[in-house]
Amino acid sequence: MNPLFPSATIVTLFFRLCVCTAAVSASCAKAFEWSQAKPEAHGFSSAALGTLRDDLAARRTKIFLLICDDDIIYEWYAPGFAPNQRHYTASMAKAVVGGVAFAVAADRTSLKLDDLASKYIPEWREDPRKSTITLRHLGSHTSGISDAEGSGNPGAGWMGEFWKRLPPPHDPFTVSRDVAPLVSKPGAEFHYSNPGIAMLAYATTVALQQSSEKDIRTLLAKRVIEPIGIPADEWECGYGQTFEVNNLPLVGTWGGGAFSGRAAARIGRLMLRKGDWDGKKLISEESVKTVTADSHLPGAVNCGWWTNGQNRVPALPRDAFWAAGHGGQTLLVIPSLKLIMVRNGDRLSDEQNDDALANYVFTPLMHTRLKSEIPGKEQN
Repeated sequence: MNPLFPSATIVTLFFRLCVCTAAVSASCAKAFEWSQAKPEAHGFSSAALGTLRDDLAARRTKIFLLICDDDIIYEWYAPGFAPNQRHYTASMAKAVVGGVAFAVAADRTSLKLDDLASKYIPEWREDPRKSTITLRHLGSHTSGISDAEGSGNPGAGWMGEFWKRLPPPHDPFTVSRDVAPLVSKPGAEFHYSNPGIAMLAYATTVALQQSSEKDIRTLLAKRVIEPIGIPADEWECGYGQTFEVNNLPLVGTWGGGAFSGRAAARIGRLMLRKGDWDGKKLISEESVKTVTADSHLPGAVNCGWWTNGQNRVPALPRDAFWAAGHGGQTLLVIPSLKLIMVRNGDRLSDEQNDDALANYVFTPLMHTRLKSEIPGKEQN
């Protein structure tokens, strides 16, 4: 025994060495990156995907990214467009910003999808109709609140104020809360509503006052974006604005987002894996299911995520869900196929957005599979 190092000291030094080594190993752990594989390795045809790519390119596509079981099997960008370049997402933000934020907030607060919205919006408590609106109604476009677009001039009146994003009290949140009228009974009909989604973000933000992150942008950055490895310059949300209403820091979720193709795909991976990111639970499985499962309301949308629970797109498996925005912006997730797809660009066709996505993206994509059977086709 060396008298300069008593046995107790040796044990202590050894323990500290082990702790330091473990800390260095953890800090040097390799961050997640996609791997590469040929389409055929996952049951897709390279030739058929090439044909689909050509058609999408002709339809003003800028990003076409297909990932299966963490392998990139097809990745294409329009000339002049870079892989790390952000693309606007339009109403994709309803899901990838608003829906994801709701799921994270539900884990950290008392927020529940079947809560009455008036629990968070006191201005609605005495209204005989708005007092019956739930958060599920807001997120599924069944609240009955009118959209900010119509057959008239959307640039005039309260509709115009909504899109101009003016300071309070003419901001989109105050307009949605106090001015936007109801056009149907809550829960009875599907009426696409940007103001309805705005009020879901409003309620989410009220709930967030219970947590350490007080606004949706900060919540996403700290609890999702940074942990899953999205670079700061590959995403943004809420048009870069924050509206102070009733001392609430409100961030828009109906639009105003921008993501690179791979950044959007990482959001898709997190949702596909039920909130798990390589062993770290960022969102509970229950909360992911809450926002991506069939709402069992007209339209089958849930917290901004479109679902196939009611067979909206017959070619897709029933467990598919997707974020969708004007011009054919989309992030498609199919858990039964371990599949993620991102398409961004300009308008696909003159058809309605959901028809264009079904006709020129979703259905042709399924036809690029080498096998005719589609796992999960009959799943609910």
